[in-house]
Amino acid sequence: MIVDFLVVGFSIGLVYAIVALGISLIYSGLDIVHFAHGEFVMFGAFFGLVLVNDSGLNYPISIFLAMIFAGLMGVFVERVFYRRLTSKGGGYTVAGMGMIICGFGMAIILQNVAFLIWGAEGHAIQVDFGTPLKIGTVNLPKSYLWILCVSVTLMAVLHFFLKHTKAGLAIRAVAANKDIAYLMGINVPLMISLIFGLACGLAAVGGVLIGPINYVQVEMGYLILIKAFAAAVVGGFGSLPGAILGGLMVGIFETLGAAYISGSHKDIYAFLLLIAVLVIKPTGLLGQLAKSKA
Repeated sequence: MIVDFLVVGFSIGLVYAIVALGISLIYSGLDIVHFAHGEFVMFGAFFGLVLVNDSGLNYPISIFLAMIFAGLMGVFVERVFYRRLTSKGGGYTVAGMGMIICGFGMAIILQNVAFLIWGAEGHAIQVDFGTPLKIGTVNLPKSYLWILCVSVTLMAVLHFFLKHTKAGLAIRAVAANKDIAYLMGINVPLMISLIFGLACGLAAVGGVLIGPINYVQVEMGYLILIKAFAAAVVGGFGSLPGAILGGLMVGIFETLGAAYISGSHKDIYAFLLLIAVLVIKPTGLLGQLAKSKA
């Protein structure tokens, strides 16, 4: 039984890790906390729902298209609504605090837009994964294999992009110091939009991956968001490897807690883990002391 629970926890933790990667990417790049990120998980899940259930596209293509649509949507939101704030920096500045408030407002707006389009009912992304894969005494649903394969692939591609491409190096330069990046000839506003697009695309993939397992509904984003925030803080806020580690720890910890302690209190275990980690290491497991950026 514990192997089954570990498999479930590991899979759910990968979804949290993907969403936490987007949160950490925005924070490490702009020193800004994006509180509307959960709604991009929700919109990604609805995009997947429409593409699979209504359009009849296969699951892999739907994941890719949902990521593209949500990424473009993230670029649009940043350009139209956030640009005056993101261009002024983050942290404890007026713009940074304004971004937090604007994020809350954007979350409410996106929830209501989704409600007007799809209504309040829950829906499941209808994907036939086939019979579970039997490994010894463990029956492994293939939906979890999809989560594993897609998550690991995305993490590897993101790592390669940030480390070995010009655009990735430009993003890292903007994350280090916007003013110096300007002086080096980098198009900083474009890189900021790219950061938001990548982060929102990652969030959408998390929504499509969770869609066949849980119901897709308008209010699904905020719960995944707070778990992803817990994962990002546990791993070290702003650390991309920390987001992955934190997501896995949160997923496994809450699944084992629900299985062996109480399933009705499942949502509190992530925050018990969060408190325990912060008591021991306030910066998170892989985090560093925060520094102000230009």
